[in-house]
Amino acid sequence: MTTALKRTTPEETVIAVVDDLVQDWGLDLDGGIGAATRVVADLQFASVDIIQLCVALEQTYERKFGFQDLLMKDGSYVGDLTLAQFAQFVQSRLAGA
Repeated sequence: MTTALKRTTPEETVIAVVDDLVQDWGLDLDGGIGAATRVVADLQFASVDIIQLCVALEQTYERKFGFQDLLMKDGSYVGDLTLAQFAQFVQSRLAGA
């Protein structure tokens, strides 16, 4: 993990990674991207975009997080997640390291 990354919270990192992913998408987000932003409803992520986000976060932190535990519940995919939920999941995995 880089020194700069150690100074940011998982929430700030998730938001920065998402902002980087969608910067050329031309989305019209009134309040910008924040913790309450939903990846499907607000950012219009398709499944491939969610996978790209997960990979980008794992590359950023230089570790595997097992995002399947976040993305699936009882054998079904979760309908939508907020960036705060991604950040909380990352934080929980970092704390368990």
